[in-house]
Amino acid sequence: MLPFDPPNAPSEQWTGLHTFRRVRHAESFPEDPLLADAEYEAMERKPSRFGRRVAWMARVDGRVVGMLSTFVADTTVPGMAVVERHLAAGGGVMKNWRRHGVGTRLLAELHGLMVANGKATATLTAEEPDGHAFLRHLGAGEKVRNVDNRLALDAVDWEMVERWHAALRAVPGLTRTIHAGRVPAAEFEGILPAINALIRDVPRDRLDFPIVENDMRMIEEWYRDLDVVQGQHHLVLLRDAAGAVAGVSDVVWRPGAPDRTFQVFTGVRRDLRGLGLGKGLKAAVLRHVRSTLPTVQLMLTGNAEANAPMLAINARLGYAVHKVLVTYQIGVDALGAATGRSP
Repeated sequence: MLPFDPPNAPSEQWTGLHTFRRVRHAESFPEDPLLADAEYEAMERKPSRFGRRVAWMARVDGRVVGMLSTFVADTTVPGMAVVERHLAAGGGVMKNWRRHGVGTRLLAELHGLMVANGKATATLTAEEPDGHAFLRHLGAGEKVRNVDNRLALDAVDWEMVERWHAALRAVPGLTRTIHAGRVPAAEFEGILPAINALIRDVPRDRLDFPIVENDMRMIEEWYRDLDVVQGQHHLVLLRDAAGAVAGVSDVVWRPGAPDRTFQVFTGVRRDLRGLGLGKGLKAAVLRHVRSTLPTVQLMLTGNAEANAPMLAINARLGYAVHKVLVTYQIGVDALGAATGRSP
């Protein structure tokens, strides 16, 4: 078991990690593009003003067979104190090294970090049968199920999309703005409070993880990550007659995966729901992607199973379920007992 410090790790550790990433990708996600080594490494090496990345490698005869990473928030940074008692972690183990105690040993390291930093709850996600079985065996509880949906643009009913888009004009005083590539900083700062309010409305089922409010420091850091992969951020913004934000929908795209774009978020202000704005926003984004990103053939999006209204809109558009991801949580004492690290 080897600590891995992304900003300062030597090249031989990075080489081992990249080899591991490629194997795990081929095992479980062969249909999706893999982020290039240089791009992945550049993003992971970059320091964050909001905390630090902590990771561990499990190696056998010098070969990386398992990996676990987390982010320890700096709770002295404004806005980050809400996650003081929480850690979210992710990782994986090569298929032929599962059921050999590798995952348990990795999580034992996570437990040690939790104890050292006063963390009470670990949040982990699984999408493969082995992962679900492992986390349930540890005693982690299922908290929320997220559906990964995908839409082939050549199967879209574009006449329906045009009807949905045209319905936006029926709402008095509604205006639409599209930001292509990036949202100007002044505009983003002005709409962030409304976006945060919309995010707070997203169903989260039984997930107990505080929502960190977005601010411009976070947006700037996110945009720097997008710069590493030459990524683009496209956002459709609706305002009401008074100029207040009525709804937003946005996607990201990068040239390393030119055939697809990822839907980040769609939200409509609570008092304007039931007027077709959610459908109209989805339609506006689809029309924009079709006209400005001609290489895109596939739209990807993820929603909680509890978010029935958005799932219904996606189903009408033709989105099909690709996989279901389940988020689990486990307390520090239970994790210690499960990994043999109890005091």
